[in-house]
Amino acid sequence: MINILKLTRAERAQKLRNQTIAATIGRLFQMSVDIFGLDIKSLDKVGKREGQEVELYFEALDTYITLTLSKSRLIPHMGPSDNSVATVILTSEKENLIPDIIKMMRMKNNLSGLMKVIFGHVLKHKIKIKGSLGAAIKIIKLLSIGTHPSFKKE
Repeated sequence: MINILKLTRAERAQKLRNQTIAATIGRLFQMSVDIFGLDIKSLDKVGKREGQEVELYFEALDTYITLTLSKSRLIPHMGPSDNSVATVILTSEKENLIPDIIKMMRMKNNLSGLMKVIFGHVLKHKIKIKGSLGAAIKIIKLLSIGTHPSFKKE
């Protein structure tokens, strides 16, 4: 843990900016689930993972978000979790962080979408997973809203 009192004013300001960006990303996750809803198939599969916490660590921001799995909503919290079952590390650069997250969110919640995430992000080391692979994949699938009717091409 970094002692905040030993940081310079510019370092504290940068840390606050990074935490604000991470909090905004967490709120984006929550709003996307609230607006577009959770896929019925995903809700059924949350089952035994309900209440578990998955950490998202943004290397470029040096900040954690904790997401709690639920059958009705996704609950983000700032900071690391005391009892997380998995940690998803996003290694994208600061400029590419939001576009990469949006690209992941727009993928379909099926096997082909999951394969795109694995081949496009995990194998390219943009995402690293520590801990429970099942819980980490469940979070990625819950955030994938590409099957929503608003994303269908007309």
